[in-house]
Amino acid sequence: MSVILRKSTKKFFFISCILLSLLLFTGGCVFQSSSGNNSTLQSSTQNSPITASANTSKFVAISAGLFHSLALKDNGTVVLWGEDSRTVREIPKNLTDVVSIAAGNKFSLALKRDGTVVFWGNPWNSHNVSALTNISNVLAVSAGVGHGMVLRKDGTVVVKGGIQGGVLDIPSDLTNVTNISAGYTHDLALKNDGTVVAWGANGNGQTNIPVNLTNVVAIAAGGWHSLALKDDGSVVAWGDNKKGQTNVPVNLTNVVAIAAGGVHSLALRSDGTVIAWGDNQLGQCNVPVHLRDVKAISAGQGFSLALKNDGKIVCWGANYNSQCDVPDN
Repeated sequence: MSVILRKSTKKFFFISCILLSLLLFTGGCVFQSSSGNNSTLQSSTQNSPITASANTSKFVAISAGLFHSLALKDNGTVVLWGEDSRTVREIPKNLTDVVSIAAGNKFSLALKRDGTVVFWGNPWNSHNVSALTNISNVLAVSAGVGHGMVLRKDGTVVVKGGIQGGVLDIPSDLTNVTNISAGYTHDLALKNDGTVVAWGANGNGQTNIPVNLTNVVAIAAGGWHSLALKDDGSVVAWGDNKKGQTNVPVNLTNVVAIAAGGVHSLALRSDGTVIAWGDNQLGQCNVPVHLRDVKAISAGQGFSLALKNDGKIVCWGANYNSQCDVPDN
């Protein structure tokens, strides 16, 4: 469930990832920061095993769901892998002209060039996400565990599905939105003034936006935590921190994109390398040793995706649903 946007004046990328978790995993790879706080840190410059990867040449966007993954090809078609449910894996016939994708929990969203949305799958605990297909003039899509959200070209947001956490309770005065990100049971919206709005479940402080948070250029909602990327290349995190997923490494700078998984976080730096922190029980923080030239990232439940400049997709972490078995096209 990712959307890739480039901020041309500042060369920022954004991956709205969006993901989420039904299970809290234990474990972690601990980095001792200079401040004395324990946070999980794995860099692509360190010795980390490649748990899964694939060589492709035509992928232009990626999205990691709970147990499946999506990729968008340069011809406007979509590729799906992972998850063994037929309703999840069956991409609608003749789906073309896609410009953006979002993978949720057992469902997927695709945004077409004409501003309409295509839905398929069987969302967890909800059957109303398909109503998003009735909306026009859509600019961006994002998928949560049991809900989906769209950003319309007029700067307003629509959410469907989601019977838990109050994700349907969009602030009545929410306007001028430039991007969105759906978490487990909470949502984030980025406004054109660089401020962030959050709503939904708040049991772990995931909607408690830090005071004076401004100049934000990208957002990412995870399982029970949230991330924001500022225009100076720094990352701010809040919400659940049981596995260190909000302990942003103190030496993390020059970030151009962020992604939030169930209980881990990713950052893409301007040099094309990836940093990961948080839970690592399934290897989702073990960034491959020689991973370079990355242009987009996405974080799922227990696994991570990276899209390289040459169109190749690399995956590491959990693979029990084949979510890291990237098709080789």
